[in-house]
Amino acid sequence: MSDTWSRIRQMHAFPAPAHWLRIHTIDLHTGGEPLRVVLDGFPEPQGNTVLERRRNVHAHYDHLRRALMHEPRGHADMYGCLLVPPNDEGADFGVIFMHNEGYSTMCGHATIALGRLAVEMGWVEARAPVTELRIDAPCGRLRVFAALSGGKVQSVAFHGVPSFVVALDQTVDVPGYGPVPYDLAYGGAFYAYVPAEAVGLELVPENCRALIEAGMAIKRAVQRADDRIRHPFEDDLSFLYGTIFIGGPVGAGADSRNVCIFAEG
Repeated sequence: MSDTWSRIRQMHAFPAPAHWLRIHTIDLHTGGEPLRVVLDGFPEPQGNTVLERRRNVHAHYDHLRRALMHEPRGHADMYGCLLVPPNDEGADFGVIFMHNEGYSTMCGHATIALGRLAVEMGWVEARAPVTELRIDAPCGRLRVFAALSGGKVQSVAFHGVPSFVVALDQTVDVPGYGPVPYDLAYGGAFYAYVPAEAVGLELVPENCRALIEAGMAIKRAVQRADDRIRHPFEDDLSFLYGTIFIGGPVGAGADSRNVCIFAEG
């Protein structure tokens, strides 16, 4: 065996300069949706609440979000989060969500992944058959339930923040698509809900790019035309996060098939 190969087998750590910032993460996915959890090395955000810390990260550390989410370390579909202290003793920890465009207020797949991670990392005490933890997200407090069997997490569910409908049966003129019907509602983030048939698209993988383009066009049109995207008491939550296309179910036991187009597609 060559000396070079022996050294390759023995020397695995890159001799990074001492002044380099080192950020430690763990990557997960929920049904294929990625989540990069920042564990250590990120500067401590300042503030007394998750929303205040979120503002601080946006103002002072957005270059680190871009470094973690964008290529070459990330990709167009990368999603991540930074763990922070909870708003008070009623929660286990807080979370700041991040993605290719900026910072979201709520994320279902990330909440599911964090539920499993918190149990299996030992951050919370595992209690069979269901371990409950509480996470302070920018949108509010989430109750997360991790079902255990044989000492391992088998599934995760959560209760989100109160949701509400802003307007039903609205229509917006979308360049390239014409009049498009939509409902406007909030469930941790504001979305425009659109029947997929309204833009002539089936919710199938082959239409991925077309759905992204249509979803972004609808998002921009609704942002321009609808001035009711206002949270009752938090200005930081008053923005349209994306478009959700709704189609018919493809299997028994489901009411619909949905495709969510958020952030920058």
